[in-house]
Amino acid sequence: MKIEDVAAKLTNNRGGIGISQPSMSSLINGNPSYLRLKEIADILDITVSELVADDNQHQADLIVTCPKCGNVMRFKLADE
Repeated sequence: MKIEDVAAKLTNNRGGIGISQPSMSSLINGNPSYLRLKEIADILDITVSELVADDNQHQADLIVTCPKCGNVMRFKLADE
């Protein structure tokens, strides 16, 4: 599943389905709520713990591999 596929299945602000690429980018680069993380995890058919697992603490990126489909998602970590 690609990031676009996840965005197409997320609930938008009006209660409909599907968010834009800029909205998805803001979500990934922002501070998503637990409910939003749960929604993403449910779409990927994984747990929130699997979604946010940090096996590579010393790397500049967070890399998540979907255990169901094997797709890799890379998230840039920003300095606080």
